Amino acid sequence: MLGGGIARPPSAEACAGPTCVTSTIRAPLPAGAAVPANVPALVVLPPVLQAMDPMGLRLRTADGASVEASLLAGPHRSGVLIPAAPLVPGTGYLLESNTPCRDMQPSPAISVAFTAGPAVALPTASGSLSAGAEQQTSFEVWGGALCSVGVEGSVLPLRFTPAPELVPFLPWVHWTLEVDGQTWATAPHGAVDAAGGVMSPNRFGYPHDLLSVYAVCHLQPSNDRPQDKGIPPGQHVATLRPVLEQSATPLPALETPFTLTCPKETPDPVPGDRGCSQVGGGLTALGVLATLGLWRRSRQSRP
Repeated sequence: MLGGGIARPPSAEACAGPTCVTSTIRAPLPAGAAVPANVPALVVLPPVLQAMDPMGLRLRTADGASVEASLLAGPHRSGVLIPAAPLVPGTGYLLESNTPCRDMQPSPAISVAFTAGPAVALPTASGSLSAGAEQQTSFEVWGGALCSVGVEGSVLPLRFTPAPELVPFLPWVHWTLEVDGQTWATAPHGAVDAAGGVMSPNRFGYPHDLLSVYAVCHLQPSNDRPQDKGIPPGQHVATLRPVLEQSATPLPALETPFTLTCPKETPDPVPGDRGCSQVGGGLTALGVLATLGLWRRSRQSRP
């Protein structure tokens, strides 16, 4: 997301995509977590800019028995596993996945243990969304030869509080934030925690934070000129859309209005220009007009 202007000279630090690292393959839940027995689907997330092969996903019980499930390619390049029957409460499970990294062996890259908890009602409420206080500050936006461009502008956080009934399913929810009906940011499954906090995104895949909006007002000196100018100053509406993976019960979208502003620019005074005044013997504008009037009357009175 970089654009016009004078580009920095090529260097060894030029912005480039990351390599595929197996340690960043993950299921969006902590080890040993309890998962509702009626969870609609389980998800494995790939390294940034990679894609999971859903056929490399497996679900087994802790004693090694295979669990029947359907396999799909999901949002955010994820692999999605849909159990054929509800999980058995109190049973331990292993969610396994192969690596999508081409230069590595297709042996299991992750094996995440969890326990099935009691079934709970699927959520029908999302929570609440509100706008925080706008702040005029310096910050970095994605772009430029070094992947980051310094700008000055207005940043406004959004506050999200998940509904209690949504909390047990948060690892399997992915997100979209729209501004005035246009997608501003997305976030993968498990990006939001029970307190409404958002996991810091990898900028190569997610240049905008899910719960932060901004307007770029000024570029910092000697920086690249980014294409990403943020959101124009003015009044807007943010819409947060959560989606519980493979759930037949849609979650309602949340909306909040917000306003972004940029400081008004004041013209710099011209050096030495003090306007018309009588300071130091100069003439005011009224004095000039009065002098001209007297001169005209004196000419008209001559024979």
